[in-house]
Amino acid sequence: MKTHAFKGLMRKEWLLSKNTFILLICFKLFIWAVVLSGSVLTNNHELLYIATSMIIGIHVIYITMIVGAGLSLEEKSQMWLHSPRSMSMILGSKLLTGILLQITSLCMAFLLLGITVIFFDPGGTTVNLLTAGSIFQMSVLITVSGLELAMFYTFYWAIYHSMGRFNYLAKFKVVLFTLFIIVSFLLILFIEKQLLGGLQSVLPIPIEMTKFMNVHIGEDGLWISSGGEKISWVGLLFSTLKITGLFFLSSWLLNKAVEVK
Repeated sequence: MKTHAFKGLMRKEWLLSKNTFILLICFKLFIWAVVLSGSVLTNNHELLYIATSMIIGIHVIYITMIVGAGLSLEEKSQMWLHSPRSMSMILGSKLLTGILLQITSLCMAFLLLGITVIFFDPGGTTVNLLTAGSIFQMSVLITVSGLELAMFYTFYWAIYHSMGRFNYLAKFKVVLFTLFIIVSFLLILFIEKQLLGGLQSVLPIPIEMTKFMNVHIGEDGLWISSGGEKISWVGLLFSTLKITGLFFLSSWLLNKAVEVK
């Protein structure tokens, strides 16, 4: 029963998000096509490499954009007030929709990178330096980072609209909300620093994963390679805890709100 209900919510989220998804895809293709034309006309292939790398990197905010668009529609329509489903199920469907759409868009971005390499890197330098494994690792880290950012956005969105229940806070709502963001962000950074410092002695073995792409300009032309960075298990664990904690806090806050204001 719950599976069918969740599938229904996923379908609803797709219907709500598809216009944003299509708009972002078209915008990405438009930017790439414009830079491609400029690169061909000026014989400056570096522009296309840099633009394609930026298109891939910008996906770190993709889930936030999809979830944000969905929350904005909820704010205008108040649809969840009439839904029999739990807030955690509704938020979960939004996040999963954002993840699936991001993965789809990210695959398309790497396809654009492949086209760029085929046409402008005949020597195969990039192919040798940018492997399928590094692309997968980069995609995982972009998705995890994007999910964490989306959960922070959802949490602060829930806080802001939950404050609407208290009429006496209306005049100071923006100021108090800004202060809350600053204080909570500093507190999270402090706790994270203290925990990471203490727990890294327990789980000291780091893992090396591809986190970014390097754009190289040399005498033989321009190419792209993957950039590895050592990441601790503690850091990944803490990110998972933050995502989980923010998810349940956001669900609880929005369950308490009679309506989003």
